[in-house]
Amino acid sequence: MRKKGLIDIYILEILEKYADKEHKLSQKQIIFYLEREYRLTLTRKTLSGYLAELRDDGYIEGERGVYKVNKFADNELRLLIDGVLFGQHVPQRNAYGLIQKLKSLSGNSLKNRIKHICYLESINHTPNVKLYEIIDIIDEAIEKNCKVELTICAYMMDGKLYDKATKTVDPYYLVTDRNRYYLICYAGRNNDLENRRVDRISHVTLLSERRRPITDIAKYANGFDLANYMREHIYMFSGDSIWVVVEIRKQNIGDFIDWFGSKFKLLQEKEDTIVVRARVNENAMYYWALQYGEIVEVLKPDKLRERLRHGTEQLLNKYVQNKKDL
Repeated sequence: MRKKGLIDIYILEILEKYADKEHKLSQKQIIFYLEREYRLTLTRKTLSGYLAELRDDGYIEGERGVYKVNKFADNELRLLIDGVLFGQHVPQRNAYGLIQKLKSLSGNSLKNRIKHICYLESINHTPNVKLYEIIDIIDEAIEKNCKVELTICAYMMDGKLYDKATKTVDPYYLVTDRNRYYLICYAGRNNDLENRRVDRISHVTLLSERRRPITDIAKYANGFDLANYMREHIYMFSGDSIWVVVEIRKQNIGDFIDWFGSKFKLLQEKEDTIVVRARVNENAMYYWALQYGEIVEVLKPDKLRERLRHGTEQLLNKYVQNKKDL
């Protein structure tokens, strides 16, 4: 037996299912759906009273035909759906359910457009089903300024995650980078911060011991700037940030900005290239320079140039030799 006290909710459910801004429902149609799906009979006068209250409270809009007001615009929902679909940090078993929930928030116009989007099993979602629980506990620890004990896991030869070690850390920030969650923390090594993949944590325990203030770490004694830290640490490598001078093709400056941002100093402009100076994480620049070797040359510091020379020699040796038999 349907409860008459829930009629306004039933009306909203009908509008969510059958109506949108371009396809409004008349009172006659709403009465029809109430009778068919909820076995409730309403007169037009009674229905008008419910619609007036829902309209006054901002739940519906329209006069000659009504529709439910959605909290999200279609383009906003599409961005959220794509974020779940291609987000590697979303556990695989949760991704499909989240997409369906987001689709249910849309009007019919968006539902019809996105119903053909396939959930791709081949997309590399994390298998760590405890990810959300782990994030919640870490977030609580950060809020309470407490240490946490982490159980670190790693992939083995069978492609599955196995526990590897336990570590107590001081947690400071949870961030996302390249579709993965990272914990910025202090683990007592090298008097510096570390970045740990949250999807490589299988268990976390909130401890009563207070974490140390981030300003107790020598290099952050004058404060910590998260935006600069993220800009300098592409790939989320730990380690020192250094000043580098690089020469890059003019047409590829966008690739540099995509990774390191626009806070660089232009030192020289040539016909086809420019020379810029920027502060970045040394390990991040090393691997970025290897990745973009055809368009960029690191000019300074000499230590990094030498490291790149050695690394490229090792890479070259792998490919000048005869192909190994498999």
